[in-house]
Amino acid sequence: MSKPYSRTSRSYDGTEVTSHHINDLLPNVLSKIGKAYEQRSDLILAMWPIIIGPKLSALTQAVSFSSGVLVVKVKNSTLYSLLSQNDKPRLLSQLRQKFPRVEIKTILFRIG
Repeated sequence: MSKPYSRTSRSYDGTEVTSHHINDLLPNVLSKIGKAYEQRSDLILAMWPIIIGPKLSALTQAVSFSSGVLVVKVKNSTLYSLLSQNDKPRLLSQLRQKFPRVEIKTILFRIG
């Protein structure tokens, strides 16, 4: 990276150019945007249909995410049983891969 930039004083009377090249500024700005994007936990709710798959996305809905717990509403008790007993570890690993900077502790399935 290059040197940090500071504001040029009003009484500047030097021979150096006071403007900056976009090539010097852009990588730093894009990395900050990328970090902020990765840390947004509300994106987990939006990504749930993609993670669960097209067949089960119609039968489930991610309701909330707080303190590392994702709450998912399921349509019936059979689906609840299948997801909570069989697919929970797979879904957790997929979520953790997609969102490595967000702490995801568990998924709670609720019938509703």
